[in-house]
Amino acid sequence: MDFYKKYSQKTEILGFPSLMVAPVILILVVGCQASPGELSWDLDSEIEQTEEPTDPTPFPPGFPTPDAEKYADCLAIGGRWEVLGFSGPGCNLPTSDGGNPCSDSKACESACLADPDQVMSEDEIGQLIPDIARIDELNSRGEPLLGLCSSWKENFGCRIWLQEGQFVQMCVD
Repeated sequence: MDFYKKYSQKTEILGFPSLMVAPVILILVVGCQASPGELSWDLDSEIEQTEEPTDPTPFPPGFPTPDAEKYADCLAIGGRWEVLGFSGPGCNLPTSDGGNPCSDSKACESACLADPDQVMSEDEIGQLIPDIARIDELNSRGEPLLGLCSSWKENFGCRIWLQEGQFVQMCVD
């Protein structure tokens, strides 16, 4: 049985589809923020020490622990359990064509992504960011550019994709 068919289901919160509830929660959170004058921080206060967890998990704090059967099934088919955008944690499955050269995502099972070494540079604090000048220079040459098919079916976050042989920055949530 296909993993997606076995475990896909509509997510509802209080009987409403989760995508309808998210904007309401956002409005409530933004409306409940304290004004800058109300915030204070005592820099001389002592930090409360907590005990080390007795049962450490491979997931960061606040990351929901997956159902053991779903997690085992995911790993058994070569997947990795991770946050899949706004839909939350889930199984990201490998593609069969990861690493193949491409000039458009239509040629890939998932996405055609630029080689980070070709289109990214470090900022002043050492983080990789898109090198827009380099991307524009490469796109202006008028010749089709090549990337690589993604090794994973889900590609969340901001990345440089290839569309019709040109670099395009897209952010997928």
